[in-house]
Amino acid sequence: MTNETAQTVNLNRRLRTSYWLMMLSIYAGAFLYGPAFGSMPTGEWVASCLVIGFFVSLPLLMVILMALRPTPGGVSWMSFLLLGYLIYGIVIAFSPRGLIAGLLLTGTTLTTFIYAIVWLRPLKKAAKARAKKEQSG
Repeated sequence: MTNETAQTVNLNRRLRTSYWLMMLSIYAGAFLYGPAFGSMPTGEWVASCLVIGFFVSLPLLMVILMALRPTPGGVSWMSFLLLGYLIYGIVIAFSPRGLIAGLLLTGTTLTTFIYAIVWLRPLKKAAKARAKKEQSG
């Protein structure tokens, strides 16, 4: 295995891990900023937090195949989607009882976004070199 292939596999693993940590932070955040713990019976509270987490994570579930097998188009679209989650995390951080959940979501979103950009960087360099070669030739 060449060094470049090993780096790509490692980056794919990091992108995938970061994606799953972001999903986990969405569900953990639903328990932190969702309904107050004593406001309803425990079973209903857990169910309502899981429903909140599901609806918040629904757009990310649509790009789950990209997390398993990244492609340039999929990673690019996921990075646009992540910007929405970044804004959502910041809004949650400034809401009542949402500081920890917002910071958790913002941190995992930023990490996933950075890995997506790093994953796309070599492809962008190759496209620029190809365009420059076509322009000069």
